Amino acid sequence: MLAWACAQPAWAAPRDLFFVTQLFPPFITQDAAGKPDGGLVAVLQEACRRLSWRCTVQVMVWKRALLMISLGEADGLVLAQDAPERRAVMELSRPVLLSSYGLYARNGNPLRYRQPADLSGRRLAVYGPSLSQTNCEKLVHGVPGVELAVELDPQTVLRKLSAGRYGNEGLAFSNDDVARYWIHSDGLSNLHQLAEVKTLAYLYGFTRSRVQPGMLDEFNRALDEMCRDGSLQKLAASYGIRPAACR
Repeated sequence: MLAWACAQPAWAAPRDLFFVTQLFPPFITQDAAGKPDGGLVAVLQEACRRLSWRCTVQVMVWKRALLMISLGEADGLVLAQDAPERRAVMELSRPVLLSSYGLYARNGNPLRYRQPADLSGRRLAVYGPSLSQTNCEKLVHGVPGVELAVELDPQTVLRKLSAGRYGNEGLAFSNDDVARYWIHSDGLSNLHQLAEVKTLAYLYGFTRSRVQPGMLDEFNRALDEMCRDGSLQKLAASYGIRPAACR
């Protein structure tokens, strides 16, 4: 028994890990008591349970969450994409949940989107600073006459679009799952998806200055096990989100 115990890596023992994130329903929500919930939180907590890790998630303003990661004041980020900005300071897990970016318009908008050039001369709203804004800017790079309106959160983008604040032919660039959530929650029945423009995957980031050797591999193995036994799919389905494929 002593030899077995000595053979176990340090991270196999119970650990206290602190994760930060923002509200981003249905991926990150809060229950009536203010406790973090949502698809990515539920998957994280199940993986941590299987590893005997004690994982705490705190919801905060996105800029503060990213700052805490960059300063090494949190162990990880819930709601990461595989992008250079994230890899600069984090080790990334395997993909967990799938989503996409789309363009949204008010009902009656005559635009038929086929390519980025169709957005020429349009006002386009997006949430930022965020990777949504980064991907939106990439989409319209070189397209003449596009005016970007950057808002503090996706809900504001969609509410203002619904109210005509960007003009009758204004558009919004948003995560599709998030847009569906707020359109349903806020009763924005005069909005519709104009087009899906890019698929993406969400995963978890572990702060490079704090992660210990082997921790990410073990975390990924827990996620793989959850995928193989169907737990990942069940958790994703309960929030209406698509799971990533098993590896």
